[in-house]
Amino acid sequence: MINEVDISPKSADYNANLWLKFKSGDSAAFAELSQTHYRALYNYARKFSDDHEFIRDCIQELYLELWERRAFLNETAFVKPYLLKALRHKLLKEKVRFQRFKEHKELSFDADEADLSVESRIIEDEHLKHQIKRLNQIVSHLSKRQKEIIYLRFYQNLEHEDIAHVMNLGRQSVANLLYRTIKEIKEIWVPAEFFWALILTVFY
Repeated sequence: MINEVDISPKSADYNANLWLKFKSGDSAAFAELSQTHYRALYNYARKFSDDHEFIRDCIQELYLELWERRAFLNETAFVKPYLLKALRHKLLKEKVRFQRFKEHKELSFDADEADLSVESRIIEDEHLKHQIKRLNQIVSHLSKRQKEIIYLRFYQNLEHEDIAHVMNLGRQSVANLLYRTIKEIKEIWVPAEFFWALILTVFY
């Protein structure tokens, strides 16, 4: 069983090089890729199911399938989005087979303790804690698709093109959905100055 540790992400070029080595049969490269991206995959899967054993099994099965099919996989410079999309597909397929997911209305892309890197940077300023709570309240009322795109953009730090790949959307559709979602948050949340502080924190 792969340890559930959070390893700092490597550069895109480094990941792409590991991917090429993995495709050629380098087990050490595959082990490093698996460890590096396990936490991101696990956190993402948690937004679809609260069954921890089921999630771990799906990720392990995904890794096994990738290793067995490595020679037939495409080269990619975007390893993390590739893995997130592959896991998303597997989770949805397993939903049909086992019906072990939450009902649609219960799906949540709210941040949990493992995803608090964005908040933790902001919460260093004590007086902003209540705004963080307000932000989470607003996000909780967004649609499932809006929650997912916010999660992928701000918690997984994916770019528009990567989000499009994961969610099976066109790049322009991603841009439009993200724009509408941010606009909706701004309209609900009166203290606009804090909103821009959050955006600046994420982007810079």
